[in-house]
Amino acid sequence: METLIKDIKYGIRGLVKRPGFTAIALITLALGIGANTAIFSVVNAVLLRPLQFKDPEQLVIVWEDAAFAGFPQNTPAPANYIDWKNQNQSFADMAATAETSFNLTGDGDPERVSAYSVTANFFPLLGVQPLLGRSFVPDEDRPGGNKVVMLSHSLWQSRYGGDRNIVNRDIQLNGEKHTVVGVMPAGFQFIEREVRLWVPLAMSAEDMANRGGHYLQVVARLKPGVELAQAQADMHAVMGRIAKDYPAETFDGKLGAIVMPLRDQIVGDARGSLIMLLVAVAFVLLIACANVAGLLLARAVGRRREIALRVALGANRLRVVRQLLTESLLLATVAGVLGTILAYWSFSFLQGLVPEQMALLASLKLDTRILAFTLLISIITGVIFGLVPALQSANVDLNEALKQSSTRTTSTGRLRSSLIVFEVAVSLVLLIGAGLLIQTLFQLFRQYAVLEPEKVLTLRTILPREKYGEAQLRENFYQLRYE
Repeated sequence: METLIKDIKYGIRGLVKRPGFTAIALITLALGIGANTAIFSVVNAVLLRPLQFKDPEQLVIVWEDAAFAGFPQNTPAPANYIDWKNQNQSFADMAATAETSFNLTGDGDPERVSAYSVTANFFPLLGVQPLLGRSFVPDEDRPGGNKVVMLSHSLWQSRYGGDRNIVNRDIQLNGEKHTVVGVMPAGFQFIEREVRLWVPLAMSAEDMANRGGHYLQVVARLKPGVELAQAQADMHAVMGRIAKDYPAETFDGKLGAIVMPLRDQIVGDARGSLIMLLVAVAFVLLIACANVAGLLLARAVGRRREIALRVALGANRLRVVRQLLTESLLLATVAGVLGTILAYWSFSFLQGLVPEQMALLASLKLDTRILAFTLLISIITGVIFGLVPALQSANVDLNEALKQSSTRTTSTGRLRSSLIVFEVAVSLVLLIGAGLLIQTLFQLFRQYAVLEPEKVLTLRTILPREKYGEAQLRENFYQLRYE
């Protein structure tokens, strides 16, 4: 331990005496380690950190498979959902949601809020408890049940000022009174980001017999010990029975079902992009290591006499290697600290890389996993760029190194040339990849050159079902206003 402390003190003195070399090495390594820490923070938040649900690995999304019509993940019809729930052998429970919206009035300016209609077992299935109040009960999830609503944390804060007495108060949704029974926690998000409130789905007998309207989103929890492939086979068998009973509604058995892990559904195409970014910044770190290794080799030329004297005075070569490696690890450790600071400063920008479906769930932050990754990558980096130069420097010819006129650095020159070749090769790989990416982005921008989307406006009008339940009423509304 005492020897290690001496090595550290000697290494610090050596680095302080050469501020130019130290600054260049630290900046180079800090950028490489910082980039890796930053991108790993996104990968950790999106791909590694557990979702904020109970046993999230058991949660799956179940879609209708209408690949024959170009919809491999189609929203299920209510009657199919009912049969899935009643006939499956793989799921502990299954819940359904439907996208909707409301005109919220009273207690401020009117506003249109996005919402979900959900079955009463939706929140218990996810294993999420409200921050205030309670979730829905089965009696509320039926036609004619009490009009109740659960608020998102953001709506509770922005419209009601975080009033903890909001529970059991009435609010106006589409002109009807709804009683607030609960408020969800701040970080709660399921698929969609902008959902402001939830109401019971309350499907009628007519809804539950509907196989032509496909508008539900179905989430299920696997039974303990049931694998995804087993659940997929089970749903295939259920759809086979449905197809036998309702051939027309299932397009002669072409309609199937697909089971997808909830994380895969939320992450979507971001997984491949994030892994590609992580590989790219790993190459950047390798280039940084090669640069610093080259600097250390150049510095070793000037230290040949010093090292030779230490060996001549009795220091064994392993002791010299350990001393030089300690200096390398010192550089990597300080660079790791600087890189962590750079990564932390970049979090606000990198948050944009998190899929919108996880924006509330996956906020970037420094945690033990990130710090452990940074420490590990700093140690590995120090060994990578420090070990070979240390071994090269310790392997000196005492007679030649002690001669003032000695300039024999052939082996060191060959090693530095090899490092340069390596840097150029990796840099070319990164440049080619960057060029292809830029070309792809350019082509994507060009496809809108004629359309000029910045000059196009869209308008969506959603009529309240309570007031415009009949098709003729909706038709009359649009004819009066748009003819």
